[in-house]
Amino acid sequence: MKTDPDFYVGWQDKAPASFARAVRWVVITLAILVPLMAGLLVWAQRGFSEAVFEYGQLATLEGRLIREPVPFLRVPTNKTSAGAPRFERVLLIGYGKHGAEQTIRQWEDRYGALTSKLIRIRGTLIRYQGHTALELTEDAAALQTVANPVVPPARPVPRPLGHVTLQGEITDPKCFLGVMKPGDGRPHRSCAIRCIAGGIPPLLWVQNGRERANGYVLVGPNGERINTQLLEDVGRGVRVTGRLEQADNWLILYVDGPVETTTLLADVQAQIALCR
Repeated sequence: MKTDPDFYVGWQDKAPASFARAVRWVVITLAILVPLMAGLLVWAQRGFSEAVFEYGQLATLEGRLIREPVPFLRVPTNKTSAGAPRFERVLLIGYGKHGAEQTIRQWEDRYGALTSKLIRIRGTLIRYQGHTALELTEDAAALQTVANPVVPPARPVPRPLGHVTLQGEITDPKCFLGVMKPGDGRPHRSCAIRCIAGGIPPLLWVQNGRERANGYVLVGPNGERINTQLLEDVGRGVRVTGRLEQADNWLILYVDGPVETTTLLADVQAQIALCR
């Protein structure tokens, strides 16, 4: 009987030379490709943002409440070289996936109109790239004191910056500024939709490709809320046109044109990285 030298059964002590060579090349190839693919996937991933959510730490801020177009607390920070006061606005956000309006209404039901009063409130700070928000973690109990200012405050006048067209991604400022990581893109889209549907102001985050970015609070042409109209565009690349104003350290875009869908810069960069 003629013996086939390439015949091999797994329990035999030694495999035929042809079989052993094939297995050896497969093992060597996998030993090279698997670490290489793992390294490429890690290299293509973006790192965590430097956004901060001070979970469990309540901070107390004092300033004047601004209701329109979205709720801010206007806090004095320091003075200019000429001695003029300088202010920072802190975006007010409700607890959970809610805006701050319901909580502010509870305050005003008790104390009356607060826009000309000096108030002290407590909440959880959220910070990222020069933008600060305060979550009213204790709801109505977040308001600590209300006082009449010694000098009536001058009405803050936003600085007009003209009519612009911007391209970026619509997300919610609460998660994006630090509560969630990632707080943008398709993985976060369903969460952002629920936050914006709950009354949190929509935020257009614009990147210019040089590691610089800025956030724009989106409202209607007359300052009205447009949260519901933007829900379909949340988490997607969009092009938005409107009147731009600077309110202290925040930018407000009064949208007066259609919102056009585009391709997110982050998606393009991810596709390029995978093709390298």
